[in-house]
Amino acid sequence: MSYQPTSHLAVIHPDPSPYPHLPRELALLPAEIRESYADDAIERCLLPAPAAVVLVVDSAHHLTEMPQRIKTLTPSPILAVITPELTEALWPTSGIEEFMVGSGTGSELRARVRHLLRLHPERGDLLRRGDLVINTASCEVSVGGRLIELTFKEYELLKFLARDPGRVYSRQALLDRVWGYDYYGGDRTVDVHVRRLRSKLEDANHTFIDTVRNVGYRLRKNS
Repeated sequence: MSYQPTSHLAVIHPDPSPYPHLPRELALLPAEIRESYADDAIERCLLPAPAAVVLVVDSAHHLTEMPQRIKTLTPSPILAVITPELTEALWPTSGIEEFMVGSGTGSELRARVRHLLRLHPERGDLLRRGDLVINTASCEVSVGGRLIELTFKEYELLKFLARDPGRVYSRQALLDRVWGYDYYGGDRTVDVHVRRLRSKLEDANHTFIDTVRNVGYRLRKNS
């Protein structure tokens, strides 16, 4: 099975989950969140391979069995979110790369996910366009080393343009490729997101996105 990481995060949890708020906290990261219950067919959120797996564990049995089951499907790194009484059940051979106790904050959860992705980069994960760097594993964007906070769609739009710098895309093409063919909003949505990207990324020393009059937008080749 080839490993082709995407920008989505997989969340696998028991039913009921001891920490049902976790997907909502993870949704603040610029990545799609796919969920599955541990007793369901978890393949639907593990294939294609996610950037990372957040595994919620509430029993010693699941702590032993679930990481092994996940690793048979994907080599993606696993962050286990455990209940306090399971801390003594963790072993180096558990099959997880990182863990935290579920009573931690949402900020800690997101920081641990980012840290995990930085520790387990895959080849081709960095898109460098001058001072603009897009880490497609951790879903982080920086300009001159300064981290930029983007929404999911802002991130997806920027990443799409950055994969083929210099190529001009019409607004409709960007709607189809980034928002999906079933999106029924107007093409001015693209203008709004480009304007927001410019306000966050660009300054007196950096210009990344060009407007091609009566056509659309492109990312500069030499940003």
